[in-house]
Amino acid sequence: MAVAVAAAFPLTAMAEAPPDDPGGMINVASIYYGLDAVTWDTAKWNWKANHDMLFMDHLIMGDLQYGPGGSDENDFIAQAFIPSEHYTGDLAESWEVKQDPLRIEFDLREGVYWQAKEGVMERREVVAEDIINHFETMQASDRYIPTYWDFIDEWKAEGDHKVVAYLNEFNGNWGYRIGWGYYDGIMPPEWHSLSGEERADWRNATGTGPYMLTEVNRGREQVYKANEDYWDTTTIDGETYDLPLNDGVVYNIIKDESSSIAALRSGKLDIHESIRWQFVEELKKTAPELNFKSALKTEGTYIALRTDKKPFNDVRVRRAMNLAVDQPAIQQSLLNGEGALLNYPFSQRWESLYTPLEELSDQAQAMFGHNPEKAKELLAEAGYPDGLEFDLQVCSCDPYHVDMVAMLQAYYQMAGITMNIKTLEYGAFRSQMRDENQADGYLMDNGEGNPFSVLRKSYLTDQTWNPSFYADETFDKMWNTALHETDVEKQNEMLREMNNYIIEEAVPQVWLPTQEFYIAWWPWVKNYHGELRVGAVRPAPIYARIWLDQELKEEMGY
Repeated sequence: MAVAVAAAFPLTAMAEAPPDDPGGMINVASIYYGLDAVTWDTAKWNWKANHDMLFMDHLIMGDLQYGPGGSDENDFIAQAFIPSEHYTGDLAESWEVKQDPLRIEFDLREGVYWQAKEGVMERREVVAEDIINHFETMQASDRYIPTYWDFIDEWKAEGDHKVVAYLNEFNGNWGYRIGWGYYDGIMPPEWHSLSGEERADWRNATGTGPYMLTEVNRGREQVYKANEDYWDTTTIDGETYDLPLNDGVVYNIIKDESSSIAALRSGKLDIHESIRWQFVEELKKTAPELNFKSALKTEGTYIALRTDKKPFNDVRVRRAMNLAVDQPAIQQSLLNGEGALLNYPFSQRWESLYTPLEELSDQAQAMFGHNPEKAKELLAEAGYPDGLEFDLQVCSCDPYHVDMVAMLQAYYQMAGITMNIKTLEYGAFRSQMRDENQADGYLMDNGEGNPFSVLRKSYLTDQTWNPSFYADETFDKMWNTALHETDVEKQNEMLREMNNYIIEEAVPQVWLPTQEFYIAWWPWVKNYHGELRVGAVRPAPIYARIWLDQELKEEMGY
């Protein structure tokens, strides 16, 4: 097994060196700018924790020297996919997978300190037992995702700065599961020992990351001040700088899309991470100095169909539901011809694994066209000659979804299908996913994750993020076999086969076009190139390397 060691060399020779005291509060409309923090209690297994908890470190993170400010091999936009060759150390300086017994050894960084938090803990150094406590406490949560860490027999500390995960079987996705993923941001034992109510209180939040959470105003902002005790540095043009290079970050929570655009145009925002195409040309005219970068969204859009009950337990009905929708027309109208028809389960970003639409079976390709007459035939074959009626749940939080539902309703009417729209705010919408109250149709975005995670969470039996309630013993066996395969080429072929199986044979959902989105930032934002994530929806190390040219901002009249 290979050894992975943290790299320590300059990000890029192209970066502009900051002044002696760069500073500045970075105002951001983040990729999730319309959503407040879901909860501050990571024991709730909250997917958004890495995005909001800028005070939290992991064992591993993505190495930005491979990003657009360096070798440009990785744009660091992917939601939760860091290739192993782009890993670098976070709390762990180095790590190694070893045999006899099978284990992963992490050598922890020395001189990393927990932030002091009144009533919770004093400042102290991070030790191996802290890592163990985090994973054991998280696994004991009633929100634990089934099988997520079951490949680990136990964690052991070997001194204060070495922690070992002993495995009962190899897991080809271990980096995502315990290194840099969604639920492995390390929190201290003192915090874990608090009551649920106390953990949910942002005032008790603490960590080792580049920022400290200092203010939360729901529906308006989350304020993070620089952690002057942060351990990390960056090197620019041969000079080493302590991080963060700024005074802090403000997440601007803006529920109205147009208001977020106005805030960017006026200079209130330094960075806007999620702009739809409808606003780009206007911004280029009214704020021509802005820098832009575009990319495919990191979530697949689809209607999850309840495969566990009639009428959608019949694959012919599910095929009909796809044939009835004119997906190319949605792409041309709502997405201005941008985006992608097929970008889920596997993302087009994963070139070595993604199967283009034109290479799939004819039956699969047909589902991405528009054939309401064939849809009627399939419905009749399945026992629904007079069509059918179903409820569709949709979140009011997503403009694309809200714009789309009227088109979907019209397309389904053409095929004899009546669709009743049930619009919910995000909290209610999310709480009903996989609940007994989830409707037969559930219009959602689901994160691309990484090849293993997207197949697991969306299609493996009884998984938390499987809103289609899809269950298939054959598929489950295929996935588990691939997970334990150590030959990367064989493993990749298995993954491709599973992705194609879901699209061609299983059809648990109605595929819908994936949006293109835009990131914009002002010229006074330095050492930034549109990066979004160095782990699972984790931006903190990216923000920490940004500095604001205050003089330039003033010269530009802002």
